[in-house]
Amino acid sequence: MGFFSMLFGGKKKEPSVDDRFRHVRGMVEDDDYQLGFCGPSIRDALRALPALDEIPGAFGPFGFTDTNPIPLNGLIGQLAYFSKLETDAGQRILFHRLGVINMVDVWEAVTFDGSEWFIFFSDPCHPRRSRKTPKGFRFTSDFGQFSGFPARCQEFPYDFASRRAAIGEGLRPAYIATRDMSERLQPGVFARPEEHGRKIELVNSRLTGQSHLETRFDTRT
Repeated sequence: MGFFSMLFGGKKKEPSVDDRFRHVRGMVEDDDYQLGFCGPSIRDALRALPALDEIPGAFGPFGFTDTNPIPLNGLIGQLAYFSKLETDAGQRILFHRLGVINMVDVWEAVTFDGSEWFIFFSDPCHPRRSRKTPKGFRFTSDFGQFSGFPARCQEFPYDFASRRAAIGEGLRPAYIATRDMSERLQPGVFARPEEHGRKIELVNSRLTGQSHLETRFDTRT
């Protein structure tokens, strides 16, 4: 049974164009819809928490350190948030998830033109996405189709097409089309600066795991 069949009532009928559009818009824009992709116990636990733009008591540059991660709402909420970011110069970002440091997700990102590289930190255990952006960023006016992946990409960002093709059919429509990215992903455009590479090495040495929502909340009955 396909994802849309399960989502819209089993095998009785295929979803309409309107159903598909609402599904994509929900993944990209709707905080509560995004929470629906968490397991029921985790979703209910997150909904019961207060909505935050910044975690009280956090310190350090917002979003750029594990001591001040961006509050976000589960895996889909993280994809939606980072896909809506653009630099103050108007450059959106490609990104992938490197792993976890002490319950905080770590992401590598690069601007669409390859000129700037970043490491972001986020806490996905919140009921909605933060309305705050890291310094030097704003939210794009674009629709914000997904431009990154929830797992490490070994050839980041050149494996965008293969990673997108491997995404499940329920999630794939929310992504930027491969044809829209192919002209950007030309050889030589994306090369990690040495300083950024050293930061990645440090992050790799600190990674503590790959799963945290399930360990943060005891979902046993």
